[in-house]
This record gives sequence, structure tokens and C-alpha cells, in this order.
Amino acid sequence: MNVLISRQSFQAFTALNLISANFKPEGLLIGHKRGQSFFVEKIFPTLSGFFSSPENYQELDRLFKEKIIGFFSFKRDGRKVKKILAPFACGKLFLKLASRGKRILNIESFVIDYEKKFLLKPIKKKIL
Repeated sequence: MNVLISRQSFQAFTALNLISANFKPEGLLIGHKRGQSFFVEKIFPTLSGFFSSPENYQELDRLFKEKIIGFFSFKRDGRKVKKILAPFACGKLFLKLASRGKRILNIESFVIDYEKKFLLKPIKKKIL
């Protein structure tokens, strides 16, 4: 499995990194999956948490025409990640972003999987 991140999405991540010294956003990844590849076309930052409730997530998924392929977070808080380690998110993408200065952005990519418990499996990434 791998993930391809569009230039537009990478620019949005970089912009969030530049403007958010204290605010560490998280949000939704919009795109599609073809075979074993995820294509992140755009991102949708959220205010707090990835979504407020499962019903809210379903509404957002309908709004984006069922093109939510995963989640991203600049936060290191493991409790937020546990929220998406659940059946509805199995097989979806998770991008963990870390800032190493205003201009350097580290992106780790994972797929949410299940092997006797929900976990994050690392996958390869490429910025288009």
C-alpha cells in the first residue's frame, strides 16, 4: 500500500504549519483509493478532534460525496488517534504530521488496520 499526496494538499499542510504555532490542527483527507494506492486530493482541517460524533462524521462523509479517505493530525496526543482506531475507520489512511521548524514538515503515513486490535500500519508515501 502507498499514499500519493497532491501538491495542493502538501501546500495546505505547509500553510497550516506556517500559521499555526500554537494551534495544531487535525482533520479529514479527501480523495480516492485505487487498488492499493490512496490519492489525497485535498484536506479539510477541523476545529477540535476529527469530528464531534459518529453522526457528524457520516454527515461530513455525505457532504464530501463519500470521498473521505482518512485523517491527519499535527498533534502528538495519542488519545485523539484512539478515536479513529475503530471499525468505521478500518482501511482508512492516517497522516501524522510533525513540524521541524516553520519550513520543514515531516509526514508519516499509516493505514488503520485490525489484527486482534486496531492499529496503525506504516505505508509508503509520495508527494506529487
